[in-house]
Amino acid sequence: MMQQKIILPKRRKDSIFNRNSPLFVARLSFLVSVLIALMTFLLGWLEDSLFYKANGLIALTDIVNSAILLTAVAHSNREPDSFFNYGYGKYESFGIFVSSSLITLITIYTIYEAVVSFGKIVPIGNFTYLILFSLVSASLMFWMHKTLLRYYNNFQLPILRYDAEVWKYDSIIEIGVILTLFLCVILDKLGFTSAARIADSVSAIIFVAIAMRIPIKFGKKSIDQLLDRTMPEKFHYDILSVIAENFKNICEFRNIYARQSGKDIFVEIDVVLPYDFTLAEAYEIEKKITNEIRTMYSNAIPRIYVVPCSKDCIYDNINHCPVKKWKKELGNL
Repeated sequence: MMQQKIILPKRRKDSIFNRNSPLFVARLSFLVSVLIALMTFLLGWLEDSLFYKANGLIALTDIVNSAILLTAVAHSNREPDSFFNYGYGKYESFGIFVSSSLITLITIYTIYEAVVSFGKIVPIGNFTYLILFSLVSASLMFWMHKTLLRYYNNFQLPILRYDAEVWKYDSIIEIGVILTLFLCVILDKLGFTSAARIADSVSAIIFVAIAMRIPIKFGKKSIDQLLDRTMPEKFHYDILSVIAENFKNICEFRNIYARQSGKDIFVEIDVVLPYDFTLAEAYEIEKKITNEIRTMYSNAIPRIYVVPCSKDCIYDNINHCPVKKWKKELGNL
């Protein structure tokens, strides 16, 4: 007896220079984050600037984030297969959760360093190099933000939107770094060295507080998706409006189950149809409902689960089925 050969699912292989792939922008984000993080962290330690060290640590998390982004995009872009029937969208949610957790840890460390350094006066070195590098970094960060947004609009991958937001807040922080550097230069020239150091510590706390908007904004949503939390009420109301429009075609509506994984929204709807409906008749109703849902949400993957009726509409030896009555009025029965 010959055994059937099992063919494993294959990953898509995109060229690293293929600009029409989300992997291209993921690789670009990784390279830019490595360049900025290494230079920022190095300057922070050489000049002994706390807010530059903090900014460098945030930039280092961007390297990890970009590496996670690469992995998540490579996996979540794959089609559902025999091993993962619902696709690979959870890679995105997990990547966002890990990145948000890293930013939270960096916040705790920076606040600790700021508190410890308040009583110490350590002169900051060459402000010119720091300011020039911050200007270049801010420009690169804003450019990456715009690039990732453009790719998100094309591919609708949530992790691309997340990474775009990370770069946006990084550019805002970098602008704050530039303003703080100018303030420190002025205070240093006026002989207020201790005030410049305090401004350095305070600004570091402000910067990580700004960075904390990212885990607050996206962290909870990623946990909700990992735990398969149901979709918001508005989504359910939209699906119910489709059911209401097709209510004459079904005996009973029972429930909706909806969750999101990556860019895909999985919708499962339980309905009751006449016990003697043919497969063709049931499929006709299912197709109508699912098409209307996809028109409303292009990233929805709806499934209709049909249960036969309990025949309680038959009494006095007469079938009083409302669905059949409606079809008869339309001339379809």
